[in-house]
Parts: sequence; structure tokens; C-alpha cells
Amino acid sequence: MKEFLKKNKYYIVAFVLLIACIVIASMCHNADAANALTLAAFVPCSSSLADNIASDCDNPRIAGYEQIGIIVNRAEIDWANIVYATGNKRIVKTFALLSGKKPYAIYNNKNNPVAFDGTNTTYNPDTDKYDKTLQFYYEGIGGGAAKDVVEPLKGGEYVAILERKDHSGDGSFQMFGMEVGLKANAQVQDETTGYWLMTMPCSEPSAEVALFDTDYATTKTAFDTLVAAC
Repeated sequence: MKEFLKKNKYYIVAFVLLIACIVIASMCHNADAANALTLAAFVPCSSSLADNIASDCDNPRIAGYEQIGIIVNRAEIDWANIVYATGNKRIVKTFALLSGKKPYAIYNNKNNPVAFDGTNTTYNPDTDKYDKTLQFYYEGIGGGAAKDVVEPLKGGEYVAILERKDHSGDGSFQMFGMEVGLKANAQVQDETTGYWLMTMPCSEPSAEVALFDTDYATTKTAFDTLVAAC
């Protein structure tokens, strides 16, 4: 046996190396298979179309916003108690503020220009986000208005909730800044008209975020509760 091993030691070493290569190759193949299974389970964030692109003839779209909106400091939101719709964080079912914090009303009572005129959303392909702009009018003047309203709007981050005139479905109450936060980048005081025009933009991943719980009536009650706390 010793003589056999001595004469064939090179062949034996080659055979052992061959076996080792086969084992390593098998391990790599199994690892690749495991990775393939992992990749197969990956679900991309983009989703497929899930509804018809058509008008509802029985319920034509009504454009525009109601005269009263809500604005809150984003840092004062009670995020731990925000409740989203199952499977869709674009719908906020429960909106809550931290203890001791309050919302503030935006009241645009002018007929011309219309309430929240200039508010819009535009998809930006360069950032793959939706550029949103909230515009509203403020009639306050003087040092108090400057300290309490005008200047804070350019310094903090805010979330606004507007009620649409179209009171149907989960689009009845539109939220701006829920994902990123609004901040004023333009404030123009026009003494001829007597108001400030406030422009507050943000760029968010979701095309729209809505406040909606169960139906319009339930959500309207929650919204009116916020208004009453202003």
C-alpha cells in the first residue's frame, strides 16, 4: 500500500483537488440558486394600473376648494398615532397632534381670486417626485401679523389640509406636506388688493395624500373638529 501511495501520490493529489473543485462548484451553484430565489421574491415599488381611466357620468368632477383649510406645524404631529389605510399610506384615516398643540385655520373668503387659487400638483420626471404648491391669501398686516404668521411660514415645515368642493370618495380632503413638509418660498404683500399671497411648495413621492376615514361624513366630522380647535 505504501509503495502504491508513493508511486501514485500525484494522481491521488490531483483526484483530491478534483473532488474539492466539484464540492466548491456545487456550493456556489446552491448559493446562486438561493440568491435567485431571493431575487424572485423581490417586489418592485412600482405598481400596475388598477382602475379605469374614465369620467363618472353620474358624478361629474367638481373643481376647486372650500374656503376653510387647516395648517399645522409638521413637528407637532403625533406620528405615533397617525393611522393609515391598510396597504396604502396615501390615505390617512386618523390625524393627530401632540398634546397641547393646535391647528390653525386658513380662511380664504374672497370670491375673486377664488379660494386657494394657484394650488397645484405637477409630476417632475427629473426627480421622479410630485412638485406640489399650496397658495393662499392672508389679509393680516403689521408687526403682530409679521411675527405670528408671515415669518414663521418661511421658517418651519407645515402640513395643510384642504377640503375640495367635490365631496366624493377619498379625495374629498387633500393633504399637502404630509410626506415632506411645506415651507413658504414666496410671500407677496399687495396693498392694492389688501392681502399677502403665500406660496408654499414641497416635493413628495406620492401624487396625492388624502385624509379619509370610512366616508365623507365621518371625515368631515374629523376635519370640523380640527377647525373648532383653531
